[in-house]
Amino acid sequence: MLLILVLVAIAPPIAFLTFILRHDRTEPEPIRLVLKIMLLGALSIIPAAIIQLAVLDQPFFQGGGIVGAALESFLVVAPSEELVKLAVVVIFAWSNRNFNERFDGIVYTGAAAIGFALAENFFYVLDLGLTVGILRAVTAIPGHTFTGVLMGYYVGKAKFSKTASARNENLIKGFLIAYSLHALYNTLVLSDTAAALLMVPLVIFYFVIGTRILKEGSAASARRWAEGVYQPVPETGVNPPPVTQISQEADLNKTEDPSWLFLRAVVARIIFIATAILWVLLFIGMADEAGTRQEALEIISGGLLLTAVPLVIAIMLERSYRRKRLA
Repeated sequence: MLLILVLVAIAPPIAFLTFILRHDRTEPEPIRLVLKIMLLGALSIIPAAIIQLAVLDQPFFQGGGIVGAALESFLVVAPSEELVKLAVVVIFAWSNRNFNERFDGIVYTGAAAIGFALAENFFYVLDLGLTVGILRAVTAIPGHTFTGVLMGYYVGKAKFSKTASARNENLIKGFLIAYSLHALYNTLVLSDTAAALLMVPLVIFYFVIGTRILKEGSAASARRWAEGVYQPVPETGVNPPPVTQISQEADLNKTEDPSWLFLRAVVARIIFIATAILWVLLFIGMADEAGTRQEALEIISGGLLLTAVPLVIAIMLERSYRRKRLA
């Protein structure tokens, strides 16, 4: 039985890693480096767990229902987990000579996210059993994988950005998108309400958008190699991409693929819809509990706190989409 549990814990993450690597066909990344990043992603569960154990023990995070779940997810769990995944890529893959094209950002960030998911899955499945393992295989594992793919897309853009401000903007944008979607998923799962059923369409959204990014990113990679934008890295030494490559990548950043513009609009509107659903659930909860005025004010203030950052992100993405579409 133990062997079955172990297989259920590790098979889905490995399957998703294989799915990502299948799209990295033009210049495949060294498998040793990919596995190293995945292992470091698995180890990154340690600092994330330390942060969560230290913070979530505070009385502020002891509430139940969707408000308590949202506080825990948006303020602690999602930011800590997405930050450690990003840190693994920036510290251990960013300067490696093999990180020499945009699509590599997806590969390495995806590997770090899958490593984190594998370590987390291992503990959950061994502790809670086979049913939890099967459920996580179609929910939490694709959630970690495809938020990693989303963040990785922007990591790849950041790597080849022309200026430091553009690099930082892309890193922050990728982190915030992954953080918002991760926090929304956790809020639904931990709410212990009927809202948890909404994780099904959310996971489907992960699959659709994540697969689209992988396919189009792979096609763009093949196109740029064929056009000579990318050059093979030297066999020895740890060097950045050649200057000519960076210059050409910077020129490519001046124009935006319409499919990526569409992605911005989709993510923005998903956040708008999710925010509206959250507020509806908050008001339904207040009506059902029939609490005091003070309790209602606390719920409303908590809702404002939780939805402020996602709404700002959604507005920025929507404005960016509209501005570039009209350009």
